[in-house]
Amino acid sequence: MQQNLKRIAGGNWGISRIHRWTLYKTVIERMLAHGSSAWCLNPTFEMKRKLSSIQRPFLLHISGAYRTTPTAALQTILGIPLLHMQLQFEARFTSIYRLRIPLPPIITDTQPHDLEMKETG
Repeated sequence: MQQNLKRIAGGNWGISRIHRWTLYKTVIERMLAHGSSAWCLNPTFEMKRKLSSIQRPFLLHISGAYRTTPTAALQTILGIPLLHMQLQFEARFTSIYRLRIPLPPIITDTQPHDLEMKETG
């Protein structure tokens, strides 16, 4: 998929950066999100790492940055969230609103102050 995107939009020619971003959001992300309610409600560390490695070449091509640029910086510059977080959000949304499946209590019982406590120590 990434090679095909690279073919239609070279580094200095082809479609613009905003169009590459739009293609990623509407085509690539949608392809990866297909069926995410079955496998991405609670992704494992290995799944997160694999999704990050899938997302990285697309971010590099959209931004035109060097290979040594950190993935987190690319995501911030382009305004694209972590792929596993986006897919997890969509999986939860689909489970709740379309499939009418209740979420596990570990997800629904989490309060904002619990997350703040975990982050700060």
